[in-house]
Amino acid sequence: MAFDGFSYSTDQLHGLAIGIRDTAVKLFTVHERSEEGMASTRAALGDDEFAHAYWQSGGRRLAAINEALDLLKKAVGAQEPNVRKASANYRASDEAGTIRG
Repeated sequence: MAFDGFSYSTDQLHGLAIGIRDTAVKLFTVHERSEEGMASTRAALGDDEFAHAYWQSGGRRLAAINEALDLLKKAVGAQEPNVRKASANYRASDEAGTIRG
């Protein structure tokens, strides 16, 4: 099916949904490992003056990275159902139409 020069395939949309899900899973893993690494680093540094100085400078940056990864993971994961639904809607539209694409 084509619309104003834009063509789509329900199979391509389904493949995109799978790719989005795979990306979200990988982002989840990266986020999880990042949190583990941050916790391990904090434990290894201890609670002395050096550790406090490190967390004053580098700790904020690591926390910001973790927050960004969490946000990205959630945003990407939220798109999979939308793309799957679009694929199903396009398939139903094609099946209901008189002109097959």
